[in-house]
Amino acid sequence: MSYMEECFAGAAQEFLICITVHKATKVGVPNGELYVRVSLDKMTKSTKSYPNTENPFFNEYFVFEFHCTLTELLRLTILFELKKHMTYKKNVVIGELLVDLHSVWNQPNHGYFKKWGHLEAPISENHPVDSTQESHGYLQLDLAIVSQHSSTVNILKSEDKDTQNLNKWTVDHDYDDIEKNLLTNVNALAQSNIRYYIAFYRGYFVRQGSYMIQVSFAGFNGKTPVARNTTTPVWNHEINFAWMYPSVAQRLMILIMAYEHLLWKCVAEFELSLEEIAFNGVPALGPTYLHLYDPINPMIYVGRLLMELRSETLMEPQPNHNLSSKTVPGLDETRFWHDDIFLVEFLPVMGYHIQTPATTYKISARLAEHSSNILEGHLKTPSGRFRSAIHSKTFRREIPLRSCMFRVRLPDNRAKYESDFFMLDIANYMRSELEIFKVFQLKHPLQEEEQAKCLKAIVGSILTKVKEGLDAHRFDHEVHPQRTTWDISRQLYLLDYFANMPHELGHLKQKLRTCFLEHLDASIVDVVNELQRLVAEIGALSGMARLQDEWPELVLFLSAGGKDVGVCRLNAKLFLHLQKQDSEEEETLSWRLKSFPFKSTSCTHTCPNCGCTTAIVLGCLSIVVERERKDFLSSVNEWTSIEPMMWQPNPGKTLFLCHVYIHQAKVRPGGETKTISDSHVRILFAEQAAETYTSPGSLSPIWNAVITFNSLTLPGGVNLYVKNPPLIALEFYNTESTLPDDLVGNGNLTVSVISEDWATDSNWEDSGGFRCFKNPIHKLQRLKHLTPPPLKWVPVSRKGTVQAEFLMSAELIEMSMGPGVQDVAKEPLLATGIPVAIRPNMQNFILEVFFVGLRNYSKGSMSSAGKRKIKVMMGDLVLASGPSTLRVRNSINFLVPFCSGVVSLPDQQEYWPAIIATDVLMSGFSSESTLGAALIPNSFSFLQRDRTIKCVQKKKQPASSNVSTAVSVDEDDEEEGEDTELEWEEVEDTQPTRISSWWMRFLYTFGLRPAPHANRRALLYQHDLDDSDLIEEREFTWWTKFYNSMYWSAAEMSQEHKHRLVIYPDELEKQPQFGYLQDWAVPVQLIHGVKFKKQGPPKEDIYATLKLQLKLTPCQCSVLQDPGGGGDMVHPFPSPLNPRNQAIIQTLGETIKLTVRVYIVQGVQMRPRDLRGDSDCYVKLMLGGKTVSDRANYSPNQSNPVFGRFFEMEATLPGDNILQIIVHDQDKFRDDVIGQTSIDLEDRWRSRHRATVGLANEYTKSGYNHWHDFKLPSEILVNICQMRGIQPPYYYGNVIEVDGMLFGDQAVISKDEELQERLSLAVLKNLDKLPSFGYQLVPEHVETRSLCREDYPNVEQGKLQLWVELFEANVYAPNPIDITPVPPADFEVRVVVKNLRGIQSGDKNIFGKLMSDIYVIGWCEDEDKRQSTDIHYRSFAGDAAFNWRMVFGMKYSPNEDLMVIRRKAGLLEEIEFKRPPVIYLQVWDKDVITRDEYLAALELNLSNMALPYASVHQCRPYPPKRKRINLFKRKAIYGWFPLQNNTDPSLPSQAKMQNAKMQLQIEVCSEVEAANRPAGRGQDPPMALEAPYRPDTSFNPLTHPCKSFRHILWPVIRKYVMWTIFVLLIILGLVVFFSDLPGKLMGIPLE
Repeated sequence: MSYMEECFAGAAQEFLICITVHKATKVGVPNGELYVRVSLDKMTKSTKSYPNTENPFFNEYFVFEFHCTLTELLRLTILFELKKHMTYKKNVVIGELLVDLHSVWNQPNHGYFKKWGHLEAPISENHPVDSTQESHGYLQLDLAIVSQHSSTVNILKSEDKDTQNLNKWTVDHDYDDIEKNLLTNVNALAQSNIRYYIAFYRGYFVRQGSYMIQVSFAGFNGKTPVARNTTTPVWNHEINFAWMYPSVAQRLMILIMAYEHLLWKCVAEFELSLEEIAFNGVPALGPTYLHLYDPINPMIYVGRLLMELRSETLMEPQPNHNLSSKTVPGLDETRFWHDDIFLVEFLPVMGYHIQTPATTYKISARLAEHSSNILEGHLKTPSGRFRSAIHSKTFRREIPLRSCMFRVRLPDNRAKYESDFFMLDIANYMRSELEIFKVFQLKHPLQEEEQAKCLKAIVGSILTKVKEGLDAHRFDHEVHPQRTTWDISRQLYLLDYFANMPHELGHLKQKLRTCFLEHLDASIVDVVNELQRLVAEIGALSGMARLQDEWPELVLFLSAGGKDVGVCRLNAKLFLHLQKQDSEEEETLSWRLKSFPFKSTSCTHTCPNCGCTTAIVLGCLSIVVERERKDFLSSVNEWTSIEPMMWQPNPGKTLFLCHVYIHQAKVRPGGETKTISDSHVRILFAEQAAETYTSPGSLSPIWNAVITFNSLTLPGGVNLYVKNPPLIALEFYNTESTLPDDLVGNGNLTVSVISEDWATDSNWEDSGGFRCFKNPIHKLQRLKHLTPPPLKWVPVSRKGTVQAEFLMSAELIEMSMGPGVQDVAKEPLLATGIPVAIRPNMQNFILEVFFVGLRNYSKGSMSSAGKRKIKVMMGDLVLASGPSTLRVRNSINFLVPFCSGVVSLPDQQEYWPAIIATDVLMSGFSSESTLGAALIPNSFSFLQRDRTIKCVQKKKQPASSNVSTAVSVDEDDEEEGEDTELEWEEVEDTQPTRISSWWMRFLYTFGLRPAPHANRRALLYQHDLDDSDLIEEREFTWWTKFYNSMYWSAAEMSQEHKHRLVIYPDELEKQPQFGYLQDWAVPVQLIHGVKFKKQGPPKEDIYATLKLQLKLTPCQCSVLQDPGGGGDMVHPFPSPLNPRNQAIIQTLGETIKLTVRVYIVQGVQMRPRDLRGDSDCYVKLMLGGKTVSDRANYSPNQSNPVFGRFFEMEATLPGDNILQIIVHDQDKFRDDVIGQTSIDLEDRWRSRHRATVGLANEYTKSGYNHWHDFKLPSEILVNICQMRGIQPPYYYGNVIEVDGMLFGDQAVISKDEELQERLSLAVLKNLDKLPSFGYQLVPEHVETRSLCREDYPNVEQGKLQLWVELFEANVYAPNPIDITPVPPADFEVRVVVKNLRGIQSGDKNIFGKLMSDIYVIGWCEDEDKRQSTDIHYRSFAGDAAFNWRMVFGMKYSPNEDLMVIRRKAGLLEEIEFKRPPVIYLQVWDKDVITRDEYLAALELNLSNMALPYASVHQCRPYPPKRKRINLFKRKAIYGWFPLQNNTDPSLPSQAKMQNAKMQLQIEVCSEVEAANRPAGRGQDPPMALEAPYRPDTSFNPLTHPCKSFRHILWPVIRKYVMWTIFVLLIILGLVVFFSDLPGKLMGIPLE
């Protein structure tokens, strides 16, 4: 019995929202400091800023903490904003991403891992400034919700492909593929941009006031105008906005605000999920009324609201985030539905199990704002003598019966509900058929063929029912006014679902038809599970999606003595009266006699069996359209309406006989009392009540009782009860002689109703007699009305928790009303002995118990002095340990640790009782008191399936009063079945073969036949192992092996030649292949009592862990004659059954001294405890009263700290069995606890899976993979074979034979080690394949343990990776492994910028020509320490030459593949950052007056760089599949790299088209190489570079005026100057000529 967590879904609990912001890419903002701000529910956290790149890297971890209910949490939305720091104005938002917590919760494991979210333009009322920019980039995130009840979110996936991805900058670059890892919902369709229109027309509210509606979605908030002082506000207002669908933000919240006491207060809220109303189309809803209830008390109806949501798909690819609203015309609702007057009528017939001391009651019904008349009457107490005070009352209404009735005006949507009724009908039919099939399985347990035939028939009948429904058009009904978009989408969705269902059912039939006989039982289980899944799906479909046209809730109220007793909340649609069309049988619950369970008004539980039932009322309920009332009255055959609201049953009354069969119970320990007390059950039905006798103090009481209520007269005919069988109520009490009786819990059971004519025909025995000629399907039909009905487990609960389960059944048989039968209520009869037909068949088993001892005994309960012992009870058998020995710290062992006995158990395992263990204090001579108890469920998991034991009566009887039975065990059986409790087989591709003949052995001996199967895996890598690949192993450390185990094989084949270990994504004791380390003993929590809370699940007071080893073995002796089941025939065996068990007992008594070695590797996602920044973590260990603190070596400011610490401690078992590891946050004033984890060392020491020292993958004597167990593989193998009692291993040449199987060498890397050790290790690694063993040994590993805090139980605060090794203290232990982290190595990176081509020009010169003054800047760790080339002035063609060297120093950790940056953080503190080893280069245009202009950029990740191009013509943007290299291995590279251009929209388009490229020579030198071959910066020596060839025009015009005249001005003006001089000369010549002309002319003598 597990706690029903769904009962407390509404309770507040602790939640942690864990967010890792990894990096952003393609953000389109190349310069400026970027950071991410995360906001959630008024809390904000920000990352550190990252400068000047379009791909900023953050890798920061945040945790938000909440204490609230799940529904409150899932309403929240996380906002991620990528912002840019501005010095003189408000920081600018570049892009934002919204994620609903609801979307995160719906993911498997409640989390997203390394997903890319698309950053969109920020939401605002007006357009954003930079709306022209298309791309806002992507943000990579981890998101997880960790809760107390959810399993801890495992961000470390455990698939093969990706065993570990921790704080490593991943090698698996698939995570960088944005398309494959987009942040979307699971069933994402193609995304489209949709504009949503939400219209609010009018409302009706119960209270008068001023009302306004607020809509919030993602970051949008819209409001309607205020409607003042009215109960019927009219808004006619529409709000619209655009958003992508589907998206991770899709919860729409509608808040109804009312103005009260000068404040706006939220009076109701309604939540819509766009995904739920979309089906497979686009979201749409309504027009429809939404019914609103008070958020604090959901019983109070607030009002209703007429609204509509429609959506249209837009053409633009991205939505512009504006919200607008407008007034719309009112809605004419007659287009969609007609209102009608409905009569709601409730007729109570009788009530029982009414928990009240009062004597009068009132009952009424209510729907929305309408309520009915009130019926009153007197309450009676059931007569009879009872062991405990009876607080329940009953009533029975007098005939003629009076009803309560009222009128309601509601939309008439009965045609739309047709499909809902059909789905409910199918789900109920499937449920009832499956229940009958279960009965058939009980009756014919081993006849699988007959079971399969019946199951095929059931599947066939469901198939025909679905097909009939489809043919009758039950989904595509015609609605007379018009249908809404939502109606059409839902119809298409349902039609599609049910059209596919016949294929699924046909597939199930086929599965049964084609199955082999030996697999038939498994197939039957699969088919039944599949059918149950379908039932749940159909039930969810009929309930879900009724957001449109929903009716308000119908509530029945019951009060007594002026106080509310209980309420019954019902779905009103189910009681609608439908008119019959075409003689089709339309069945609803209208006017059916039904038991209505009433729950306490204070009950907040969300599960059906919460134990809060306060009354059961038998009655009829119907909702009828007023004008169809006549039809309704004529259709009700069993009732006659004498006058309105007065009814007479027809026939008046029927006589019944009621049998209740109660066999046994499983009681949860620690109900309210501290001790186990006697218990009894009370049954209440109609006006009668009866009790069983008390069962002596046990948590597994057996009553074997029959309670008979004679001559029950119930109103109406038998048919009323057959259709809806009534409920009987159970109360379970603990009786103590000194205290008043204590109610443990309540429950109810549906009675099987048998009419008189069936009663004779449906006995269990009948169908057995005619087996020869009856087919199984006939048998199945006869099982529908079995008398007596088969037993089943019925839960009894209290305050939301199951307290016990009862194996019982009940039937109501009609009796003939003869003239002699007097109508007198006789006393109920109590008898012993359930009818043989349903009583479980008993078989004998031997239960053996090893009492290992009590562990972790808390201090408080030890105050009571005295010896104690453990009692184990199962059925009628009680086994006790010997008295306890002295307590060693928190552990107690027992003097006699073994006991066994014969127990009678039923054939059917589902009827088996639980095993109960109790802790008994022996005080004084004979008095015993129980301190605590534990219930061990699943008792059949201890069954030894392939063993049987023969019991033999001993000839001479000893003087003791007990009959001693000797047990002889066949040793062979014992061999086979010794360790079969928990077997886990993992099949690999290579199956070792058994050696069949001596001839083969002969061949093997001489090495003539190598093992065919051996070494197949090793051959895979044969061709790869080249001498050049085997790097010097001296460079490698343990960390090489650790980080190599994180790679997946496809990433780098070169890693195949390094050793590996196994990294488990959770704790070692959670690995199923090692039997959860519980193969030697099962830990059971002893409970001292339960503390019930008002809200939330109850808390058990656990004070110790009891460790037991249990074995149940079938026994071949005849069934013990013990008809009463009273437990007299108990056969304890004084000694263990075989010598091996005696060895076990001996070891249990010894104390063992151990050396415990703890290797702490690293922390993962540690919860930050400081307000600013990450935690400064250190580790503290506690073992057996000793504490070791490592505060001096704290890891500063890291959420993923690498510890690499080794600790050695001494321990003594069983006293020091728990090792506690606590992680603290170091602070100047007080260190906080981050979390802690506990490791049970005893389980690891005693488990057969050898969890002491892990087996290395390969055997090596020395180096980083040296064998560090004190025994060699061959010694371990011989040892294991001796303990198992099989032949020692035998070696033939290069093959080993163990247990009749052959193995070859599996070494891949260390092939030159000793062959014998390599072969032995191959066998140890495949131990699960050997028939005598069948289990695995623990390999060399690192486990990942969750850290939790005591104030937040079960809420993970981070993870710690570590492993533990155990050695005996007096044995030589090898040297510990050195796991000190490898400090980052110093490297020098030399980047020579050679040439640039195709750079877009930034300026125009005075002559209008495009040109740029180009220079390149570069930086590595710190942007402030950037280096710059000289300036290539006046570049016209976009080409530039530099030949300029930049030299960067860097600390790089090859294991983590991250660059380590250390910075001062205060006076004395230094903090570390880890970032990818990226070098940033940017190309800029130098401007004199304005700011320099950014032109292009290049980011080089040195460890993962795309291969550059050899020539300038080949150079183009990298394709996705370009080969990548690691420059730390390659050392040097030379070539052309494509640049990322500035995407400034103001530039002309042809400038954007240019393909910019840069020629670089990059060299990575280690510290030693750099010292030996120093190089200068720029063009300086040493290793000076030549000045580049540049055109003569490339110089700074301001500093060289003459040169600028010669090279800039003169070439341009030369032509004009020449022409000017030429023209001037001509003009001068002409002037001189003409000025001289008169003189010349005058000088001519006159003739």
